[in-house]
Amino acid sequence: MKKVLIVSLLSLVVIMMYSFTRAEKKSPEGILIPEGYRNWTHVKTAVNNPAFASHSGFHHIYANSKALDGYKTGRFADGAIIVFDVLESIPQKNGDIYEGKRKLIDIMVKNSSRFSETGGWGYEEFTYSDSVTTKALYPTKEQCFNCHNTRKASSFIFSSYRS
Repeated sequence: MKKVLIVSLLSLVVIMMYSFTRAEKKSPEGILIPEGYRNWTHVKTAVNNPAFASHSGFHHIYANSKALDGYKTGRFADGAIIVFDVLESIPQKNGDIYEGKRKLIDIMVKNSSRFSETGGWGYEEFTYSDSVTTKALYPTKEQCFNCHNTRKASSFIFSSYRS
């Protein structure tokens, strides 16, 4: 009986550990980092101000086909996904700026019914440390949407498509 209890407890611990590691890779909203997003259309790259400490660095912006249509028309349909791949910026002695490690990946997903309280957009941010493990960071309303709400006239989008 004692062996059965020990095996059961160990199994429970393993299952819980697996569950927690899986939970770190997605948000409560279920927004995941899209597979192959770097093969989507590259909208532009921006270098953000160091005053925005966590978001400073190179922002490589990628759009799936629905988001690309939205950039071109100003109307983003459900299913549009925008990915911001943010890397550190490392100033060089000669004045150049090189890319460093990945800092975070921000994702915007358009779904008007699911995210009606935030202009139809769902937001998620995944941060990176020295490992490739990602972890959802902020709740939608408290962080991302507070800034994006100031861009209502442009479909809650800060960037524009460079044709």
